Amino acid sequence: MSETKDRAAVPLPDVQELTQPQVCGRACVWCAVALDNQTAIDLGAREVDAHGSVTRWFPRCCGPCGRRHFRDAFTAHRAGCRVCSTRLPWCLTGQRLFGAFARADRPGAPR
Repeated sequence: MSETKDRAAVPLPDVQELTQPQVCGRACVWCAVALDNQTAIDLGAREVDAHGSVTRWFPRCCGPCGRRHFRDAFTAHRAGCRVCSTRLPWCLTGQRLFGAFARADRPGAPR
């Protein structure tokens, strides 16, 4: 499983409440700060029902928001995962969510 797929486990705001730049990935889905290819973190392709048709969108976020939301997703995952809640090493999803959290706010880190 890729890191992008693990990031897709992070809950997002309702796409209907987002601005066009947020839906297009030009702005953070949480705080709406403008993004570029160096600052954006890919949150993985998502599907949404648009008037009876399923369409894909590609949300992105800024480092500070990614760090906060990856931490929350990792904490929730760890609490509910039999492997991650009891011992090290964590399961693959736990490792990747924690890695995404650790890299999210470091300039120049692989996204």
